[in-house]
Order: sequence, then structure tokens, then C-alpha cells
Amino acid sequence: MLSGLADSGVLGADAGGFDVLVGSSAGAINASFLAACADDLAAGIPRLVELWKAIEAQQVFRTDLRSLSGIGLRWVRDLSFGGLLRQTGAKSLLDTAPLREFLSAAIPFEQIDHNIESGRLDALAVPATDLYTADGVVFLGARPEVSTWERGRWSIERTRLEVDHVMASSAIPVFFPSIEIDGRHFGDGSVRNTAPLSPAINLGAQRIIAIGVRQPSTETGSVRHSKPPSIAQVAGALLDAVMLDAIGVDVEHSGRVNTSVIASPNNGSEQAFRWVDVLWLSPSRDFSGIAREFAHRVPPVVRYLMRGLGTDEETTELASYLLFDPEFCGRLVELGRADVAEQRDEIQAFVRREADRNAVS
Repeated sequence: MLSGLADSGVLGADAGGFDVLVGSSAGAINASFLAACADDLAAGIPRLVELWKAIEAQQVFRTDLRSLSGIGLRWVRDLSFGGLLRQTGAKSLLDTAPLREFLSAAIPFEQIDHNIESGRLDALAVPATDLYTADGVVFLGARPEVSTWERGRWSIERTRLEVDHVMASSAIPVFFPSIEIDGRHFGDGSVRNTAPLSPAINLGAQRIIAIGVRQPSTETGSVRHSKPPSIAQVAGALLDAVMLDAIGVDVEHSGRVNTSVIASPNNGSEQAFRWVDVLWLSPSRDFSGIAREFAHRVPPVVRYLMRGLGTDEETTELASYLLFDPEFCGRLVELGRADVAEQRDEIQAFVRREADRNAVS
């Protein structure tokens, strides 16, 4: 979608870029990469596209038989004899040591600092979840004059953003190990991030382009099945609910707030809320359907371990979280481009609203 926005002239050399970037989970990787190339988005966005279109599973987690077998055996031992041993050894299903090396090479983190110091970027916010307290933390790299804020069960921590912060925000629960930062252990930022627009709004954003990864659905209701769900299906439903649903709910909430702002002019007094123009871009297709076409490209040993949770069909949803494959990611990139082209009128209306506002001011 970023590539589509650049192609349409919304982003790039002439159109400019973002003042604030926020991203959790895989979005933390994208936001950090964009922050590092904030001085030249026209060149940076194609590089980001190529990064995803070339990624392989072995660049994210260990796929060799020895590593995966060792983790699998530890899980079997813990589940079978944990009550007797009174200790556990397995911390995650996968070893993401390769991801650290990949991110360190792909993202010039020192350039993020340079872009913030030079004024090309106001702030980069990367949410994560403290896995001992279940509280959220926003790791914030920002210009000194940018104010922080307070929010229940969240802390805002100014820091120099590095690979550990991105690793923490993208540590998918159970699959990826937690990341230790200053004696605390963090996992995926989407777990606690029930209001994903909040950091951008609190950092002063007046206009937001929110990019989600779930297809909007107007259908409700349950489908009847003759047998109970497998562990894989339950895990897939939990991950979807925790990691994918929040942005749609938050966009709807922002719309209601905007309506209340219009209905209740401040008449010279300070108002608790302010208008924030949000453009929500979401995929037109369900990713799990596309993942089903490429499920055979998940590393064989990983597929073997996942069959302990359910059949190949039942593990498709989980597999989509682990499908780091050039063809799969390339298909998603092309879907994003096509969806931006399909929503051209809505995007142009969003751009025109800013032009009209600038003309008035």
C-alpha cells in the first residue's frame, strides 16, 4: 500500500512524507525502515518492497532440523514431565536469532536518529508488551520538543530505538521468544495495543494514514460445525482477535469522536477532543486464503511440528504468521498496490481535504 501511495503521488519527493510513524508487530519493522529513509521516501519505499519480496524463512527463524527438533523435544518434555520436574526449558516454538542479524543489516538505525535530529521526522513510536505485567510500553524516539503523555497501563519511554525494540514489538506470542531490554521481557506490541491510533494522536497527528492487515467484514454470525475446533484453530482465532482487530475498532472510534467534535463546538472554551482525519487502508482479500496457496512453502520441519496442533487445513491461519516467502509476500505487495488503485477516489478526497484546509489557513 505504501508503494501504491508513492505511485499515485501521495508519498514521495514532491508530496513529502510523514511527521510521525507508529508501528507494532510487522508494522514496527516497516515504520522503523521508513523512519530511517524519511529523508528520501521515494528511494526508500521501493527498497522496503524489495526487502519483503526477497525474504526467506531462514532469515527470520532457524529452520534446520537440529534446532527445531531440539525445541520440539523441550516442549514434549515440559508438557509430559513438567509436573515432576517443576521447571520448563522451552520459551518459544521458534528461534529468531536470524531475524536480529537480518534487521540489523536491513535497517540503518543510526539514520533514524539523524532524521529526527535534522527535523525530517518528529517521532517514531514502537509499542511492545511487558510479558510479566501485561502492561504496554511505547518506545519513543522523538525530537526534544515533542511531549509525552499518560495512558492507563501504558508507559511512554524515550529512547534511542535499536534492533531490540523492533524485535520486541514483532515477537509473535508463543511462536517467537521474548526480548529482554533493561531487565524486562517484551513481546508483540499488538497484544496490549487496543487503541493503535492513540500514539499518533498523542504525538500531535492531525491526519493519519492507517494501514491494516485484516479485510473489513460486514458479515456477522456463527457457522455450524459438527466437531469442536482444534488447538490450531483456537490459537489462530486468538491471534487474529488480539493482533488484527484493534485498528478497525479504533478507526470507528475516531469517527465517533470526530462526530462529537462537530456536534459540540467549543465556543471559545478548551475541548477535550479534537478532529483527526483518518484514512484507513485495508486489504480487499483475507490473507489466510492467499496463505493457503503457499502453505506448502512453510519449511517442512515447521509444518511437521504444526501438524501436532491440527491438520494442514486447520493450521493455515497459523501458517500465515510464519509464511516468510518471496512469492507470498510478493502477492501481498501486488494486492496492496491494487487496493490503493481501487480506493483512488477516497485517497484523493483525503488529499484534497488537506489542500482545502491549507488554502483556508
